[in-house]
Amino acid sequence: MRADRESRAAEIAASRRPTPRNICRALTSSRTLTSVLIFGILLAAGVIPAILALRTTQEEGLEPEVVRRIQVGLQQSSDLNGEGFDLLELVNGGELLAISSTAHADGDHGPNRLQDGLFDPQFFAWRSAGPDFPLTAIYEVRYRTPVRKIVIWNHPNEPEASYIREFEVLASLEDPRTHPDALVSIGRFRAAAPDLKLVFDVETPVPIRYAMLRIYSTFGAADYVSASEIGLFSESRDAEQAPLPRPPAPLNI
Repeated sequence: MRADRESRAAEIAASRRPTPRNICRALTSSRTLTSVLIFGILLAAGVIPAILALRTTQEEGLEPEVVRRIQVGLQQSSDLNGEGFDLLELVNGGELLAISSTAHADGDHGPNRLQDGLFDPQFFAWRSAGPDFPLTAIYEVRYRTPVRKIVIWNHPNEPEASYIREFEVLASLEDPRTHPDALVSIGRFRAAAPDLKLVFDVETPVPIRYAMLRIYSTFGAADYVSASEIGLFSESRDAEQAPLPRPPAPLNI
C-alpha cells in the first residue's frame, strides 16, 4: 500500500515537471481549452464590440459619451491616457455650468467634446463660435480632490492656429456665477508650441468644487478656438489632505 502511494506521488511529481511533453499536454487539456473558450466568448461579447463602437460611433450615431462609459465599464477605471482622474470628465460627474462661446451647442462640435474623455481623431473637436477673448467656461466637479495638472488634447484635423496658447484656471468652493470674489487662480499657463497634447503641472495642488477655464489666446489668427479634450487631473477621486483655495475675502465652506 505504501509502495503504491509512493509510486503514485512519483508519477504526479513527474507530470508537473516543465518538460515539453507536460507543457503540450497542459495546453491541450480539456480544462485549458474550456478556459480559452470562455475567455474568447467574454472578449467577443465585451471588448470587441466596444472597439467597434469606438471606431464607428459617428457613422452609426452612437453618442461619444456612451462609448466612454463602455470603456470605463470594461476597464473598471476612468484613468485617462495614463494621466489620472479627470475631474471634468462627464463620466466622473463633471458638469459644464456656463460657457461664453461655443459652436453647435448640441451638435458635433459642442462643449461636451471638451469633457467626454475621447480625444481620438475619429471624434470631433470642440469649437468656439468665434475668436473673441477671453473665452470662459465654468464647471462644477463631483469630487473635491486636489488638481495636480491640466492636460489639453488638440485635434489633428483642426488648424493649429485655433489651438489654445495661453489660458488660466481658477478655483472656487462657491459658485462663481453668484460669488465671483471666491475665485482664486491656481495657475496661468502658456504653451510653447502647438502640440497635440499639452501637460501643465499645478505648482500648489488644491481641491476645488468649481473651476473656471479662461482662454486668452491661440497660436494664430483663426475663426474659432478648438480643443479635443481639456482635463483637470487628480491622482484619484479619493479626497486628500490639501490646503483649500482661499480668496482675499472670507469664504464660507
